[in-house]
Amino acid sequence: MKNICLAVLLFCLGGPVMAEPTEVMTLFIVRHAEKVPDKPDPELSALGQQRALNLAHLLKHVDLEHVYATKYQRAQQTAKPTAEMIDVAITTYAAGDSEALIKSVLEQQQNALIVGHSNTVPELVRLAGGNAIELSEQDYGDVFMLTVVKDDVITTRLSLEP
Repeated sequence: MKNICLAVLLFCLGGPVMAEPTEVMTLFIVRHAEKVPDKPDPELSALGQQRALNLAHLLKHVDLEHVYATKYQRAQQTAKPTAEMIDVAITTYAAGDSEALIKSVLEQQQNALIVGHSNTVPELVRLAGGNAIELSEQDYGDVFMLTVVKDDVITTRLSLEP
């Protein structure tokens, strides 16, 4: 009897521990695709349109809940195929307010695509806690995938061909 009581006590004390659910959020931060040169608010070139489609195909099985882009045609057109594929509206954000955007995105704790520009993508990645490199005017096709788990951010740099 003593052994049974001891076994029951040990079972109760050492029973299954409920693990705290781990919240994982993934952000995809990209520069807009190739644009038509020498226009004030250029649209995407044919190559850029193809790259935007390829981005949508890359992300079609990702559970994205939000797509963000600046007001400029090239950013909107880069985001559009992905937004249409997952049936969400594009949320427009101010290019000069990266900090507010990232704060809002991190608070929402939902997977998102953010389309920016060569001068904003590195800042967006850094503000979200990731590691970024500077982009030149010729850099297209880099996809920064930030996997956010609690306070840790894992940065993966992917290359997207047109």
